[in-house]
Amino acid sequence: RIRMVVMAQTLMLTRRPTTMSRVMHAARTLPLEQQGKSFFLAHHASHAGRFRQFTWEGRKGGWSRVGLMGAAGGMIGGLVLDRQSPSVSMSMSMRGGGEEGSSSSHRVGAENLLPGGMITKEHFFLLPLRHDHSNGGQLEVFVRELVLSKNKDRADLPSLVFLQGGPGFQAGRPVTAESGWMKRALEEYRVFLLDQRGTGRSSPITHETLTMMKDPGEQAEYVSLMRADNIVKDCEEIRKMLLGSDTKWTVLGQSFGGFCVLSYLSLAPQGLKEAIITGGLAPVDDGCTADEVYRATYDRVAARSEKFYLKYPQHVATVRQIVELLDKEPQRLPGGGVLTARRFLQLGLCLGSGSGFEHMHYLLEDPWLRSSDPSAGGKRLSYSFLKAVEDEMSYETNPLYAIAHETIYCSGVGASKWSAQRIMQERKDFDYKEKLRDPKGKIYFTAEHIFDWMYDDYLHLQGLKPVAALLASKQHWTKLYDKERLNACQVPTAAAVYYDDMYVERRLSEQTAQEIGCLPGAVPIKTWITNEYQHSAIRDDGYRVLDVLLGMLRGSKQIPS
Repeated sequence: RIRMVVMAQTLMLTRRPTTMSRVMHAARTLPLEQQGKSFFLAHHASHAGRFRQFTWEGRKGGWSRVGLMGAAGGMIGGLVLDRQSPSVSMSMSMRGGGEEGSSSSHRVGAENLLPGGMITKEHFFLLPLRHDHSNGGQLEVFVRELVLSKNKDRADLPSLVFLQGGPGFQAGRPVTAESGWMKRALEEYRVFLLDQRGTGRSSPITHETLTMMKDPGEQAEYVSLMRADNIVKDCEEIRKMLLGSDTKWTVLGQSFGGFCVLSYLSLAPQGLKEAIITGGLAPVDDGCTADEVYRATYDRVAARSEKFYLKYPQHVATVRQIVELLDKEPQRLPGGGVLTARRFLQLGLCLGSGSGFEHMHYLLEDPWLRSSDPSAGGKRLSYSFLKAVEDEMSYETNPLYAIAHETIYCSGVGASKWSAQRIMQERKDFDYKEKLRDPKGKIYFTAEHIFDWMYDDYLHLQGLKPVAALLASKQHWTKLYDKERLNACQVPTAAAVYYDDMYVERRLSEQTAQEIGCLPGAVPIKTWITNEYQHSAIRDDGYRVLDVLLGMLRGSKQIPS
């Protein structure tokens, strides 16, 4: 093992000198390799005067980081080490926080050339954890800039920021500029890929970092700050530092990223030149809209399950056999945790993508352990199948997708109260035990639905059960949308709505579209409602999808006709 001692002598501007002695103990021995992975040391703080050290994993060959973050002074000091280079660079920020003024800063990281003539540049922003300027600490937000090499020095090139679906997922990692929505965007934009706060390289939240906090109440408070309103405020801080206060940019939001665009149009429309939404027109009513959403999406998942069985009728029996086995004898998964029948049925999450049926078909076509004797009886799930099922779900690597999921439907007053679980209990057609009693019963999958039992079945969610329960019962939330501003919208906006979308209900999306720019003198949204694609259209045919939406904004595509 390679071991390097990093001594960080730090100073802090603070009115509490007693914290100095604690800061001066920032000498750590970092194991830069442990089981082939680099470790990332950093510090999140949510209360003044408290210092905690959080750890999380990075990829082999990546960066290792050590730093302290305190509510009174934010990131006090940090060393950034590139293990692939002998050089060591110091990133130091000594800032007052909260009441003492702005606490944002920006540094530029590596620049690289990718296939297709695309240049990438790393940007790191130190931003307030709470944008209300209360004394609430800071976090780091990562943005990757993309530009074609031929356009690198063009000062007049407009900018586009991409907001990823989720919640809880980082932006995609680009490989080439030669296909997809990115190819179309780079033809006329400088593109910025945001790792939303709590994801990717933006002070990521994991089961490890959360369990290092003091208690579930503190965890819930912290997770509550990872929602669309604060993501938008991060974007505005970043826009001003990158482009200047007077320069607007275009925003493109996919799925949950589209929810964030609606928050952007509500909270900070002055920063936007144009807005583009793909599969992400969320309900914008006050309160908690989760029940209405899940009643609609269960209808969609039932229909997709039926269509899947119609296309691959052999899997009616396959699914029944697997569910029957798991109901009697749950299987231990290779990475820990348990594959129960209910967890297996969550594989239906994939059925809402363009290639989801085929993906499910190949997953199910050979689930059984094969004996050297083909005539041998007995059914046992193979290791390769168990591993494939385990790898399908991102809840453990991206726990915000689980614990914060229903919070995206909470705006103002109203708790979700395990909405997906409650609404499912209204539906007898999703009772797999009842279906097993019917020899011809087709067992329906579930999809983008979060249940309290997941915090038993998923090993690395088990420690998060208390915080998940607190978030499910939380009544008072920040408002995500402003209907008056949406009604009076002056930002040209175009949205793709997918007719059979399994995740974002088309009927509810149409209702939201009627709210945007509906007043006299406002700029009404242009919607493209299509059954050519599923929710994954931006991935499946991204060049055309973005080209159509840009054409709608500029008037070259007459949609709607």
